[in-house]
Amino acid sequence: MTKRLLAGVLLSSLVLCAHAQGTGPLAIEDRSAARSMSGAASDQGASQASAMNEDALIMLMQQQQQFEEQVQMLQGQIEELRHELQVMKDAERERYLDLDTRINTLAEQGVSEQSENTDAAGPADPEADKQAYNAAKDHLVARDFDAAAEAFEGYLKDFPNGQYRGHAHFWLGQVYSNQKTPQNDKAMEQFQAVVENYPDHSKAPSSLYTLAVMQAREGKVSEAKINLHKLIKQYPDSSKASQAKTLLDQLNS
Repeated sequence: MTKRLLAGVLLSSLVLCAHAQGTGPLAIEDRSAARSMSGAASDQGASQASAMNEDALIMLMQQQQQFEEQVQMLQGQIEELRHELQVMKDAERERYLDLDTRINTLAEQGVSEQSENTDAAGPADPEADKQAYNAAKDHLVARDFDAAAEAFEGYLKDFPNGQYRGHAHFWLGQVYSNQKTPQNDKAMEQFQAVVENYPDHSKAPSSLYTLAVMQAREGKVSEAKINLHKLIKQYPDSSKASQAKTLLDQLNS
């Protein structure tokens, strides 16, 4: 009896000692459970990290696609602007050549133009009217645009019923737009004056065409198209009608 009791106490002591030292069955089970928990936590963390990486990759791909779409859109806009700029350059070059040709023609003709006055009253002094107008044109032929502008302005002010007012408005518009510091707003006002006040004048088609070119150059494409259509309709037989069709096709392309 005493021996069995001592054996039981000894066995219990060995079990407790082994557990305390981490070498017994209980310690092994604890470590196994801990490893299982650690492995599960590690797997869960890896899964979450993988999901986050996938989301980041998807977001990056979406941003890349948006960036490429924006680049394509900007490239398209650049091409449109290049086309519009080239159209304006061609039209502007044509306008300058036209002006140069007109000035040379005036020089060859001795700055004489026929009166196209539509005012029944007419100038009080036709000779003074003619001299003032020709003096302004002398500055134009000499390509002294500043002096020409001042002279044409004076003519329009001093001769409200002048027989050359239609011509004066047209040339003043040309002068304003070709000064060292162009006054495009004033130039367009002069061309508009010819179109509105002297629709049957020989300079009306050219005034309307030049007005449309300047409007297009300043980005007023809709207004330019309206005036080009108006030119083609009202002056179909004029030399400017074919130029208007060409410019209209370019603006619509």
